[in-house]
Amino acid sequence: MCGVAGIVRFLPADAPPGPDIEDAWLDALDAGIRHRGPDGQGRFRDHATTADGSRVHVALVHRRLSIIDHAGGGQPMVVRGDRGDRVAVAFNGCIYNHRPLRAELQARGHAFGTDHSDTEALAIGVRAWGERVAERLDGMYAVAAWDSRHARLLLMRDPAGEKPLYLAPLGPGTLAFASTVPALVGCMRRAGAEVRIDGVGIAMWLKHGSWDRLPLNVLEAQPGGVYVIASAAETRAPIPRVLVRPFEPSDGRIAPAEVRRALEEAVESRLEADVPLGCFLSGGVDSSVVAALAQRSLRERGQRLRTFHVRMPDADFDEAAYADLVAQHIGSDHAELPCEASAADDLRALIAQMGLPFGDSSLLPTTWVNRAARREVAVALGGDGGDELFGGYDRYRAADLLRAHPVARRALALAGSVVGPLLRGRAERAAAAARWRGYFDVLSIFTTPSMHALLGRGEAERLMTAGYAGVAEPRDPRREDFGRYLPQDLMRKVDTASMHAPLEARSPLLARRLVRLVLAADRHAVAPNGVPKGLLRSIARELVPARAVDRRKMGFAVPLGRWLRSDFGALRSLMRDALGAPGAFDTLGLPIDRATVARWMDEHDRGSHDHGQRLYALTTAALWARWLTRT
Repeated sequence: MCGVAGIVRFLPADAPPGPDIEDAWLDALDAGIRHRGPDGQGRFRDHATTADGSRVHVALVHRRLSIIDHAGGGQPMVVRGDRGDRVAVAFNGCIYNHRPLRAELQARGHAFGTDHSDTEALAIGVRAWGERVAERLDGMYAVAAWDSRHARLLLMRDPAGEKPLYLAPLGPGTLAFASTVPALVGCMRRAGAEVRIDGVGIAMWLKHGSWDRLPLNVLEAQPGGVYVIASAAETRAPIPRVLVRPFEPSDGRIAPAEVRRALEEAVESRLEADVPLGCFLSGGVDSSVVAALAQRSLRERGQRLRTFHVRMPDADFDEAAYADLVAQHIGSDHAELPCEASAADDLRALIAQMGLPFGDSSLLPTTWVNRAARREVAVALGGDGGDELFGGYDRYRAADLLRAHPVARRALALAGSVVGPLLRGRAERAAAAARWRGYFDVLSIFTTPSMHALLGRGEAERLMTAGYAGVAEPRDPRREDFGRYLPQDLMRKVDTASMHAPLEARSPLLARRLVRLVLAADRHAVAPNGVPKGLLRSIARELVPARAVDRRKMGFAVPLGRWLRSDFGALRSLMRDALGAPGAFDTLGLPIDRATVARWMDEHDRGSHDHGQRLYALTTAALWARWLTRT
């Protein structure tokens, strides 16, 4: 876990000599990733000339959270060839299969200088296989690899999008990249590049809490499972060409025994660390499976897994009893950690750290869990990805009904058009989904009618039409969620919260082989008879008590509506300050109807409606606009 950033600049052969990459730009990048790596820092500069005379300059910046090979894993790491050529790597994450990669490369004649650095295995892998090294990696990663032989920069991001990577042009032939948006915003402003809010982007972020189109003009979040190759051939393109690696086809079937083996391998591979390691244990199915398999693996080595449950500040959302039950059964060294919740202060800090108007309120408890665990360990395993892979969301059944029963969908849409304003909660969302945007209204904070109320129907439709351009309603919502919701929401949340600690959070359920195996199968094979996560539950029953498995899913949420009414952690005060300030929405560039926002706040205070999630999303947008103005 680290922070990575850099700049690559291309000058055509006939161009006059241009200025080098400025130190002030690199300083701005470094400031934006500093919090991600307290254990080390480094910079690398190089240049090369191509066969046609084009000149390429590159600079890499790195901040290190040291987890594997403290002595030999410093970055940027440079591997030199026999002819003086160089491969330089700066990366954020962990390569879990670095030892077999090292063995394969050594068998091919490559010499290693470190004892067990995963960074060196990655760097030598880039030298041996170029961009095709990505096809061999099992890990979480955002990689910048400079290859002086070919005068090109390779940018890679793991398929699940566990580690972030953002891109921004600084001018013709100049590309900046970083682990955080604030790093790029600072760099662009130092370079004199324009930074402005994108209306379509911010509208989509309000609607969904996050989206793949960023709310800033030219910034782009590199998709997971993609590599970007920046070379002299792309000097005129603001963002270089992209190559996507799809999942392999499947006949829809899946063997439970094979899934069990893939789970065991995934957990085993994620237990290596040169620092204290533990496991989050909420008591839910996903974390219980991970903890049980980790404890079995460590027991064989004569070790004992440390598991942690953080007691949430609201008893209705706490699963401590189930966590204790699982921990006693598997024999882990279990501890319940206190939760330090400073909701308003934490939210301000997190929005500034992320540099985005993130509307998923579970960012707060995720941050509190990571902060508590960091006092005990530097690495923690978790159960992220289980719902997306194994069909764990109730909304998948709603998607099936919307797609399979067009007559019922039309009837629901008609009913919603008549009594829509009277509907609440899931009924409101179902009616909006039937009439308007299907699964995307199911998976949203603001339904389409509420966007109409907020922005006016005409403007809301214009922005949403642009935001959904080229996006079709999914046939398999699991794949939609894996490609968009998982990287853009869940993994962004986990990365931000863990780096706020800072702590390395590992997700065994997102292991490469397991993902390819399960996601390629038909959803009804992993959720048989319509039972969410039915396949994973059957495996879990072999590992932990059935009472912890066969219960209602609680999810990792907070009673946001209640907290906003009671002013828990000064959240209501923060909301009122952010949304009631004069000109609170002026810089967003959206025609937000202030009377509607005021009505929602009053209705929420009276308890006649629960507008908690919408008001929270608007609050994050207002805080983000304030941060952007002051940066």
